[in-house]
Amino acid sequence: MPVERLFSEEYWDNALAIGDALRERAPVHQAVLPNGVRAWVITRYDDARAALVDPRLRKDAPKLNAIQRRQLEAAGVSTDLSHLFDPHMLFRDGPEHARLRAPVAAEFTARRVEGLRPRIRELAAGLADALPTDRAVDLVDAFSFPLPLTVICELLGVPELERRPLREWTTGLMQDHPDQTGPASRAMAAFLESLIEDKRHTPGDDLISSLVSPSGTADRLQPEEILSTVFLMVVAGHETTANLITNSVRWLLDDARRWSSLAQNLDAIPAAINEVLRFDSPVRMATYRFTAEPVTIGETVIPQDEIVFVSLQTANRDHCRFAEAGTFDPGRDARGHLSFGRGPHFCLGRGLALAEAEVALTELITRFPHARLAVPAGELRRQHSAIMNSYRALPVRLAS
Repeated sequence: MPVERLFSEEYWDNALAIGDALRERAPVHQAVLPNGVRAWVITRYDDARAALVDPRLRKDAPKLNAIQRRQLEAAGVSTDLSHLFDPHMLFRDGPEHARLRAPVAAEFTARRVEGLRPRIRELAAGLADALPTDRAVDLVDAFSFPLPLTVICELLGVPELERRPLREWTTGLMQDHPDQTGPASRAMAAFLESLIEDKRHTPGDDLISSLVSPSGTADRLQPEEILSTVFLMVVAGHETTANLITNSVRWLLDDARRWSSLAQNLDAIPAAINEVLRFDSPVRMATYRFTAEPVTIGETVIPQDEIVFVSLQTANRDHCRFAEAGTFDPGRDARGHLSFGRGPHFCLGRGLALAEAEVALTELITRFPHARLAVPAGELRRQHSAIMNSYRALPVRLAS
């Protein structure tokens, strides 16, 4: 099978069209990441849905990392891996996954999320107050990122004056280039190690303090597991939601009537967000898996010990699952999309992400019913990330 140029320079800004074409051609494709790691990409809805719960596709960190390092060494590049591949819940299966997930799950219950809504509204209103109406503004920088970043930092207990570098580090982590991911990973890990140590000596009413407090149980997380868990939550806790808010504004502003009609019917916002999740998922690929044995997709056999990506983006746009899947329809019943995953690794922060996106859009649409894109949509540029999917910037004009 030929190796596709899925993650080439020409791919990023054309990922939707390229992904749609690949899905129609075959259910699985080989690709090479910018760092030299080879991966197999599953593109069709039924195959993707099955793959997300297939026990032959593992997420065990030690084995996954050994496969990556072997490929990186063969490519002649650094074998150092980001702390995102450390032993946290995202890269463990079975009982170990459940053990690592349990200590943070209580923070993301429906009741806990509803209790956070007033604070999310307060933060969104404060950010909206500061948005200029006399000129174009980059909504990514001024709104989409600060809102979820502040929420997750408050949950974790990251001091307000120490949060500024987190976005830069997260952006570096997503680039899949060792010269960017390495320094960003080391800097964030050092920052979090120091913060965790501070919480041991001076605990507060936050999640990190809860993780480091003596529990007296056999399931207590080890120090390296606490670090990797906090590392994961900082990144996943704001990056994906920022992407969801950005992508939602982008597509709703693509037609001024969509945006203005929502100002008259705010109850339709949750359905519109669900359609954004389907049409242009904030997560491009489900995170790394590997084959514990040969796995057949269609007529293709993926050998053992190979990296596998499930393309949420292309699966959600499969015409076999959604009629006119390539059309953005905010009134569509988009239930069944795979953007939050499926099975044991179903996104822990789904409820919080939806709450933040709903509050964010309600605030923007209510205040700025005549908002519009400040540049032609074709000039918007995407992130260069195999996993995350959004725009580097989103210039908008908020006043008519």
